[in-house]
Amino acid sequence: MSEFYEADVDGDGNADQIQYDVNSDGTSEMLIDTDGDGVANYEASDTDGDGQFDFVAADTDGDGTHDVEAWDTNSDGSWDKASVDTDHDGVADYTGNPWGSA
Repeated sequence: MSEFYEADVDGDGNADQIQYDVNSDGTSEMLIDTDGDGVANYEASDTDGDGQFDFVAADTDGDGTHDVEAWDTNSDGSWDKASVDTDHDGVADYTGNPWGSA
């Protein structure tokens, strides 16, 4: 089931498109398009159906590729893995746990 909303998520004064999907197994996904090109710039997913997002990603430069990703790999509600592509070449410049040990 998909629900669609409009809200100014990024504070630029323009409405952004938000799509929220809930699947029959309890998993869900939120996609946010902030630049109006029909491609999500931000994504959040609950991949295990516990009601908390355990994956988030951002395409900060609008090229269709995630530049920042974070995961809660053990479903404890805390982020414990991240991947960041700072120079936008499609290759992660950092992958690890910037928050300390999980």
